[in-house]
Amino acid sequence: MDGFDYFQWSYHSFCALIAESALYGIYVTLMAYAIRHLWFQETNRTKAHLATLITLLLMFSMSTTLWAMDILDNTRGFKQVYLNTSGTLPERAEAYKSELNQRFIIQTTIFSLEYLIGDTVVAWRACALWGYRRAIVIVPVVLLSSATILVSFFVGCLGLTHWTFLEYESQTCADIYLSVFFLSLSTNAVATTLVAVKAWMHYRLLLSASVAKRTRVLKVLVLLVESGLIYFLIWGAKSMGAFGNLPSSDAQFTVNMLNMLGNQVVGLYPTLLVILVRMQVSAFKSAEIETANDWGRSTTVHGGDSQERATEEGMVFARPSAGLAETLAAGTSSTIHTWPLNESTCSSPKDEGYNF
Repeated sequence: MDGFDYFQWSYHSFCALIAESALYGIYVTLMAYAIRHLWFQETNRTKAHLATLITLLLMFSMSTTLWAMDILDNTRGFKQVYLNTSGTLPERAEAYKSELNQRFIIQTTIFSLEYLIGDTVVAWRACALWGYRRAIVIVPVVLLSSATILVSFFVGCLGLTHWTFLEYESQTCADIYLSVFFLSLSTNAVATTLVAVKAWMHYRLLLSASVAKRTRVLKVLVLLVESGLIYFLIWGAKSMGAFGNLPSSDAQFTVNMLNMLGNQVVGLYPTLLVILVRMQVSAFKSAEIETANDWGRSTTVHGGDSQERATEEGMVFARPSAGLAETLAAGTSSTIHTWPLNESTCSSPKDEGYNF
């Protein structure tokens, strides 16, 4: 990053900080909702519940740290450059850049670790829809492992080049970081595609059962796909800054805005994904209650010996069966295990259950 202009950056950063603070407020609300439903309203607390909650809290603490450091960058810069009376204004700005460089390295490292955790959550949820099939899981695992290795190389590269990041960053370090961005984009693209395919399979099942209206489950699946696409587009736009200096001031303003918003989005999206998965489980439970009230009965759909399970998500998709199609057509709903699934499972005569 050559020719860093502090005065232009301070204006862009202050505007972006306002937007980031608003997004952080939304993140706080979602986090409170997630804690409430994952822990305080959950009667069957398992190790997986605890692991999910700890992961979300870890990402939230990282995003909070990044937000606090962004505030520090702006307020301390204003004090050191504009309020300090020693030296000329350009000299004070030049002196502050070396201090800012060190914090930028810390922020970039924290951010990189956070989106690795976030990508892991996104991939984990997507693979759960497929029952953690080995052929499906291997792709996200390879992408995440490669990204983790490259982040380590990036930090090591900065150390070898005397920690120059804000100005005159090594081209090798920049290329490594750009590769990490592409791996993250690939991970999210794969995860969104996996969810989209399952949503399409569920939609085809409804068509085969002559169910014209969209179910709540399908709506949540579509929402998962849409949120994944939005996240992918934001991530793609944010990666423009990794290609080096942008020619126009407007482009630099946009990238700076996306960079600071990304500090919150990287943790907010996985949290939203967990909440949406919980909403899907709630949709099943709600449908079951409505069926019991309207029909006085409910149908339990079981899998066969090769039943695939998503232990923590409460959602398992297999091949659709004629029995479930008849159930959907009759207006009844399938009974599911709450999250997490019980260890004991039942089996049906056929190995073609469509289980959630």
